[in-house]
Amino acid sequence: MLDLHTLREYAERVPEGKPKRVVLRFLLSPVELLGSEQVEQIELVRNRLEVDDNGALRAVPTDERETLDTGIVFRSVGYRGVPLPGVPFDESTGTIPNDRGRVEPGLYVTGWIKRGPSGVIGTNKKDAAETVELLLEDEAAGRLPRVGKTADDVDQLLDERGIRHVVYAGWSAIDHHERTAGEPHGRPRVKLCTWDELLAAAGIAVDRNPA
Repeated sequence: MLDLHTLREYAERVPEGKPKRVVLRFLLSPVELLGSEQVEQIELVRNRLEVDDNGALRAVPTDERETLDTGIVFRSVGYRGVPLPGVPFDESTGTIPNDRGRVEPGLYVTGWIKRGPSGVIGTNKKDAAETVELLLEDEAAGRLPRVGKTADDVDQLLDERGIRHVVYAGWSAIDHHERTAGEPHGRPRVKLCTWDELLAAAGIAVDRNPA
């Protein structure tokens, strides 16, 4: 994730004369690829930010367009939520209808299935906090269905089935490992990219033949 602080640091760096550079342009969306036998240009529409009925910022296209010469295009957007049995689903947005993350007491959503494919990791963290606040509110009000299970019961069930799982202490260890690895390079963190690396950092023995 590139936060505002990191972006400003990059912008303040003095160019070193390298042959390639990255230009980040915000509030633009691709609308059409142009070219005869291969892509030659891409048409972009400029967006403006507007506040919707829920108080969230949304990018809304304007009438302003431009074309950009290009020889290659990478598609990186295309997520669409899918319905779950017995759970309401909005086909037009690919999301589960909810009120700030609450579908109903005992059923909650967060992230893209809550609001659609938008934002970054920081957006999801704030989004999840909003949902958890409602979950805790329902718990305090006694609105959550009681199933007779505790967190210890869940851990015991996972152990009985031979399923490796990471608890909060393990996540903290992973977080510390990634942050420490990023410090020498001036980066917020260096992500671990394989299950084995993640489990090892969490202090869980890596078994390549799990039950």
